[in-house]
Amino acid sequence: MNFGELDEETRKWMLIEFEVEESCDNPYRSSRLNSEGKDRFSAMMRNAIKSGSITTLTSDLANPPLWNRTESYTKKGNQFGKKISPKYYAKALAHTEFTTWYTRGFARRLLEEKINSCEIYRAEMTQNQRCECTGLEGKIVQVKKVYDGHRAKYHPSKNSLAFSIPSGVNCHHTIKRVTT
Repeated sequence: MNFGELDEETRKWMLIEFEVEESCDNPYRSSRLNSEGKDRFSAMMRNAIKSGSITTLTSDLANPPLWNRTESYTKKGNQFGKKISPKYYAKALAHTEFTTWYTRGFARRLLEEKINSCEIYRAEMTQNQRCECTGLEGKIVQVKKVYDGHRAKYHPSKNSLAFSIPSGVNCHHTIKRVTT
């Protein structure tokens, strides 16, 4: 991932914002994590924010005892179950969460620097591009809109009409300074 300003200043704001969410009544936790995984997630995320990366978070999360064995889903009104792959979902969760906190922390940094606009960009190429994201590439938006849109599409409730960067699982978009 190409996080253009992943430095100590951005990490500081990532951690501040993460701690704010952690102190609320309902911090985000993947439903695929079991109770042990949910309990340990905070420390793993905090460590990745302070000095790690998507890779270190993936490694920490790839421990099978942290995950539910199966998950259920509904298709055409029928209930099904499928096995959870800790290796696959660790990578997806680490990617999404690290990108989420980079975006939130960097947006806060820009707000503190009195910068009003930012540009949405794809920080990494992927085979399966999310349709909702591709139309946002290169768009100049208000930093406050990005900041206020933190998890707005999926937590604490789903809202498919909300604006959020990243927009959900496996979204490879974040923000950068507008270059002139």
